[in-house]
Amino acid sequence: MEVHDNLFDPQELERLRAWLLGQSLIHGWRAHNQAPGSFWHRNFVLPGSRPHHYDQNAWHPEMTFERLLAEVSPLSQIAQKVQARFFGNAEITRVWMNVQAFGDESAFHRDFPVDFAATARSVILYPVPRWERDWGGDFVVLGDDGEIKGAALVKPGRVVAIPGCSLHAVRPISRYCNELRLALVFGSEEVT
Repeated sequence: MEVHDNLFDPQELERLRAWLLGQSLIHGWRAHNQAPGSFWHRNFVLPGSRPHHYDQNAWHPEMTFERLLAEVSPLSQIAQKVQARFFGNAEITRVWMNVQAFGDESAFHRDFPVDFAATARSVILYPVPRWERDWGGDFVVLGDDGEIKGAALVKPGRVVAIPGCSLHAVRPISRYCNELRLALVFGSEEVT
């Protein structure tokens, strides 16, 4: 797990956050089919170019990374920088946002099937204006032994990069938290 702070200008992140919150979300998204809880979600890139890209109700062939970059928006500007820093020439096949507040639950899951364990990568950006550590929502990664291998606190503008097949989850958010936990995720099956 890599943790990076201060990669983006605060004004750039604020424009991104405002733009993201203006997009329609789907409520009831689950980390996996049997997950006990749900949360708010939005796919920005999910063309269905891989057989494991959910099902025909979730993916759309026109939702490509190239199309995302062609549309001038705060997301496309951040996406270009994330691609250059973390993915190089690899095809980014998924970009999505999860939004959680107190009461929304996640579950341990993998972003990509274990078939891609040697090459998959997920990069998570937190475009939150502020976050107190007592609010929870920590990002936790498990090792092969089922124990915590790594964890990261949510912080404004923080970026966390993990192998895309790592088992991970968001820990519960405190009832004292009055902010939305925004996580913007970029993923690829084959980063070399």
